Amino acid sequence: MGWNDPGRGQDPWGRRGASGPFDLDAIIQRLWRRLRRHRGAPPPWVFGVTAFAVMAGWLVTGFYSVPQGDRAVLLQFGQAVRVTRPGAHWRWPAPLASDRVVSIRQIHVVAVGYRPVSKLYEGEPAPAEAAMLTGDQGIVRLQFAIQYRIVDPRHYLFNVDHPRKAIARAAEAVMRQAVADSSSNAVLAHDAHQLAATVKTRLQDLLDRYGAGVHVVAIKIQKATPPKSVLAALEKVVRAREDAKRYASEAQAYADSILPKASADGVAMIDKAHIYRAHVMAKARARSARFLALAKIYERAPLVTRERLLIDAMARVYRKAHKVMVSGTSHTVVDVPMASPAKPPVLAGRAPAGAGTKR
Repeated sequence: MGWNDPGRGQDPWGRRGASGPFDLDAIIQRLWRRLRRHRGAPPPWVFGVTAFAVMAGWLVTGFYSVPQGDRAVLLQFGQAVRVTRPGAHWRWPAPLASDRVVSIRQIHVVAVGYRPVSKLYEGEPAPAEAAMLTGDQGIVRLQFAIQYRIVDPRHYLFNVDHPRKAIARAAEAVMRQAVADSSSNAVLAHDAHQLAATVKTRLQDLLDRYGAGVHVVAIKIQKATPPKSVLAALEKVVRAREDAKRYASEAQAYADSILPKASADGVAMIDKAHIYRAHVMAKARARSARFLALAKIYERAPLVTRERLLIDAMARVYRKAHKVMVSGTSHTVVDVPMASPAKPPVLAGRAPAGAGTKR
C-alpha cells in the first residue's frame, strides 16, 4: 500500500490524509457526531481529547503582538507586572492576564476652550473653558491645545484616572493661573510665545508631580479674543497701539537723520569755542603785558606818560569820528574827514551872528 493510496485518500494506518489546514472546530464537530452515534456513555478518551483541545485553544489566545512605536502593559490578575516592547509575545490568556497597548511615538492632542473637528484644531468653542480672568479684572477667551507624548505607559494608564481629561483639566488650571498673572493687553497683544512657554513649563512640573508619565511637547494657543461687549473698544486700543509704534518708528528715523548733523555741528561749535578761548586769552595776555610795561614807565615819568596816554586815546577816538574845524577869526568851515583820504576844503558862506559850531 502506498503512503496515500490514490482514490482512497488513506495513509498506511488506514486514516484519511489531511485535506487542508488544521481546523479545531471541524475536529470537535466530527467528535461530536461520533459521540451521537454511540448510545450510552462516551469512551473515556473523548473527555481527554476535548479537554486538551479546549486547553490548547485557550492557551493560543495568549499570543499577542506589539507594533513598532508602541508599548504593551501586561496585567496579571489586574496588576501591572511589566511593559513589553514591539514584537510577538505570550501571556496567560484571559481572565488570568491581559495587555493594553499604547503608542509612545504618536503626538496626542487635547483641546481646551473648543472642540476640535479637524487636524487644524478648529472647532466649536466651549464658553465655560474659554473664559478666563486676567490680573486687571478683565475677561479674555482663550482656545489652546496641548500636544504630549507618553513616556511611561504604566504611569500613564494607572497613576491617573482618565489621563486625557486629567491633562486637559491640569492645563486649564495652569493657563488660568498664567492669565491671572498677566494683564488683558499682554494676553491680547498676541504675545502667545511667552505665555505658551510659561504654561508648558508649569504644566510639565504639575504632571510630573502627579506621575502622569507624559512629556508636554508644546502648547498651541489658537485664539485670544475679548468678549463681544468690549470688542469695539479693543479695536480702538489696537489701532492706537499700532499708531504709537508707527510714531515711534518715525521719530526714531528722524532722530537717526538729524543726530549725525547735530553731532557734527556740536563738534564744530566746540572747535570754534576752543579757538575763541585761545584768541581771548592771547589778547588778554598781550594787554596785561602792555599794562605792566606802561606801569614801569609811569613809575619813572608819571606826567609824560599820562600826557602820552591821553594823546594816544584822543587819537584813537578822533580817528573814527567826523570832525569840522572852525577858525576863530574867520567864518571859514573846514571839513576834516580824518578816517578818509584828504579832500579839498569846503568853503561855506558867512554865518549869521551868534552861530556856533555845526556838526
